[in-house]
Amino acid sequence: MQDVGGSKQISSAAMAAVERCALFRHMSQAERAHVAAHTVWRIYQRGEQVVRAQEPGEDVYIVAAGTLLANQFSRAGREIGYRRLEAGAHFGELAAIDGAPRSANVFALSVAEIGRLPQALVKTLLSECPGFTQALLEDLTAMVRSLSAQVFRLGAIPAPCRLQMELLRMARASGVAEDQARITGIPTHAEMAVLVGTQREVVSREFARLAALGLIARTGRDLLITAVSALTAEIERQGGDPSLSE
Repeated sequence: MQDVGGSKQISSAAMAAVERCALFRHMSQAERAHVAAHTVWRIYQRGEQVVRAQEPGEDVYIVAAGTLLANQFSRAGREIGYRRLEAGAHFGELAAIDGAPRSANVFALSVAEIGRLPQALVKTLLSECPGFTQALLEDLTAMVRSLSAQVFRLGAIPAPCRLQMELLRMARASGVAEDQARITGIPTHAEMAVLVGTQREVVSREFARLAALGLIARTGRDLLITAVSALTAEIERQGGDPSLSE
């Protein structure tokens, strides 16, 4: 793969976004600069659709800023959420590998800046950049493990407990200090319902119950987990597995 060689201007913001994306973690600085110079950037507004399920397309996308949701809708209109995508994440690699239609929708849950790696660039990276392929294989393996755990949770764990486990995962991702964690920009009850495979009313009731127990507290758009150890114990009491919240 040929390097940029200074022939194309690279903005500091584009380079920073590529540096942050885990998909390029095994690539050299010159290879990441090549990606940054050939990535197409766009701002998406909240609610705007980035890709549509079953449509063709072999570009890969990286999230520079904002939050997105990958989902699908049944014929009856029920929404099933797969995962939230935060800054540093990537999506679209399945269609890029096998050429099949997109497997899910992706919507912006907030204003988001997205980088699009054109199909030609992706094919070059796959054939000429071992570091890119290695990261892609590692991430696909992690996705399979995550989806396997999700199938297990949906079949074996009640919805309120699945919600608790998702809150524990978010708490751990946010950072736990002195048995507390602050989840900034907590999803709405409807968004949480999609993520854990239940109805909004179930989420609302469980949030109210956890608040009454003193395990969570709202502070604006943030959610404070007041005792992570107590939340973990509640998950275990209801038959859940805190290790699946990693």
